Amino acid sequence: MKRYPVLIVLIVLFAGVVSAEEYPYIYKGLRPMGMGGAFVAVSDDANALFYNPAGLARIEKVRASLFPLELEIGEKAYDMFNDANDVDFDSEAETAAYLRDNIGERAHLGLNLFPYYSMPRFALCLIGTARADLEVKDRQYPKLSTHVVNDIGGGAGYAHPFLDDTVSVGVSLKYITRKSLTKEYTVLDITQDDLDKQIEDDLVDGSGVLADLGVMVSLEHFGFENARVGLCANNLIGSDLGDAQDLDDHVDIGLAVDYDLWITKATFALDYVDLFSQLGDDDDLAKRIRMGAELKLPMFLSVRAGLYQGYFTSGVSLDARFVQLDALTYAEEIGAYAGQRVDRRYALRFIMGF
Repeated sequence: MKRYPVLIVLIVLFAGVVSAEEYPYIYKGLRPMGMGGAFVAVSDDANALFYNPAGLARIEKVRASLFPLELEIGEKAYDMFNDANDVDFDSEAETAAYLRDNIGERAHLGLNLFPYYSMPRFALCLIGTARADLEVKDRQYPKLSTHVVNDIGGGAGYAHPFLDDTVSVGVSLKYITRKSLTKEYTVLDITQDDLDKQIEDDLVDGSGVLADLGVMVSLEHFGFENARVGLCANNLIGSDLGDAQDLDDHVDIGLAVDYDLWITKATFALDYVDLFSQLGDDDDLAKRIRMGAELKLPMFLSVRAGLYQGYFTSGVSLDARFVQLDALTYAEEIGAYAGQRVDRRYALRFIMGF
């Protein structure tokens, strides 16, 4: 029977990473990533559950997403899977040739479901994410390096303002059940009939309750109108997820300012994540810098742009009464420092809700 790598990816995605340089996460969100990932001092929607729960105090109206389907694909993934259509993966020779032709290439796929309900000061959500990264290494003895993470769970958060809304403090709790796989498969492994069973055996799992604590301070009393600074400590408890890939605790800080520009509203933001270098094995400053902007235009249209780890990001949203469409492109640094090795990604999301 002729088999394809995309089938292997789907097996591990739904049964439930190729470098460990990408910082671990649960969910990034299309709107924050369109702004270059700079969201700690913005956080005025349900994404605050992952960036800074203190921002829940900035939510102005009730929103709910009932069927949010989000698909993400890396720039190289389409070519790698398209080339696989002509390969018989029961043949060791054809499998080895295909892997050698794709040495150093990375294929990224992601599927996210993030239904939520948000209102002023409060939000809750369900979490269903699955992502896989495949990369080919070693030209002489080619191997398929895999990194897969599948999260299922839910979360909720609350924020309360103090001192005439000058300061807000928020907390969020998330329960996550995680399956992950980090494994290299040789040509012999891939051509075996029981590969799907081997992959399921290699999957490890774990679960935990994670807590984030955030604060947001308005700078208006310091002479900076419509400006604020945010600080969030993430994964204070529950970062150890058993045998599955852990989620490191870290502290992020951000600055944001709003402007009313004629018929539109503009937001500019700057973040520095992992203030104490608790994520990953590197200490590169550029990988931790995010900056971006958002313009809310008439006719339910929002456009965003930013710099994420030194790479350009952009996003657009069409937010009608009961339907929302989002598109995003960003690049993930998968090397030890910004500018070393990039994985450009594209994402689409369709939401039904109100």
